Amino acid sequence: MRSELATKEFVRAEINEVKAEISEVRAEINEVRSEIKQNNLLLKVLIGISIFALTIFNPDFVTLIEKIVK
Repeated sequence: MRSELATKEFVRAEINEVKAEISEVRAEINEVRSEIKQNNLLLKVLIGISIFALTIFNPDFVTLIEKIVK
């Protein structure tokens, strides 16, 4: 029975290991969040460019601009 009991040092060492793992996971989560923010910005830019291109190359839009300019 004595060999199955955990000592204070063993428990503290295990707790420290778990805390270290939690810190690593938190760092990875922060990296993923920053990547998501960057991808979100790129997606918004691509959507903006797509809308701009569709508007500029729309024949009806071109005729409207021609009427406004004349």
